[in-house]
Amino acid sequence: MPAGSAIERVLRETIRRLRDTDPHIMREEIRIVPLGVKESIGSPKPFTDFALQQGEERLVEATFRHERGQAFTGFPDSWSGRLEDLLLLPLEESRARAFFTAGVNAVGRALGWGDDTVHCRDDAPGRCGEKFGARLAENPERTGNVVIVGYQPALLRGISDALGPDRLRATDLNPKNIGRTVSGVTILDGEKDLERAAAWADTVVITGSTIVNGTIDRLLDAFRGKRIVFFGTTIAIPANLMGWERWCFESA
Repeated sequence: MPAGSAIERVLRETIRRLRDTDPHIMREEIRIVPLGVKESIGSPKPFTDFALQQGEERLVEATFRHERGQAFTGFPDSWSGRLEDLLLLPLEESRARAFFTAGVNAVGRALGWGDDTVHCRDDAPGRCGEKFGARLAENPERTGNVVIVGYQPALLRGISDALGPDRLRATDLNPKNIGRTVSGVTILDGEKDLERAAAWADTVVITGSTIVNGTIDRLLDAFRGKRIVFFGTTIAIPANLMGWERWCFESA
């Protein structure tokens, strides 16, 4: 990955902070395993088309000092090793980025860098969507037009109900979602329609899984000058390290 990429900056800040801790920490073990759908999200009725439910993504969960951190990935697998090994993973590979991100979430939680690193379950995603919409509706002038990057049905419903579908756009990279109309909003192509969406937006709400799938740098560039709010547990500790705004109302 380029030296100035978002995930490389997270790596550098992680290393910088670890220098101020017990030097033996680098030899401590991290264990990462993939989770099933029920473990990850439970039964989030009435929603049936979360990426987790459709099998398009899975969560991997890292454990460090009994604390948990997670990351979304399309390449779920297991990994174990020392913290020093985690920091040497090849971040140009998506699988490695998922391990690294989940690991940083677990380590950061254990060291007090942040929390809310575990995905919400059952009816909690619906509540999160409602709270997201309510927060955006508190200051309509600042919020303006909103673009959601990354299809998330509860978030889409909550924001559409709060602001109205005319003030909302959504993009996704999954061909199965592009062109669908959900909660009054037609899902745009996250590649072809990105620049048009960015020009229209005042606020953009971006899934934190973009730090794993490798699209975060393009998005930060496309929405430069706009209000950027990340959502989700994948980017929990990275957002804290980088000073990025992140909302995740129901995570643990």
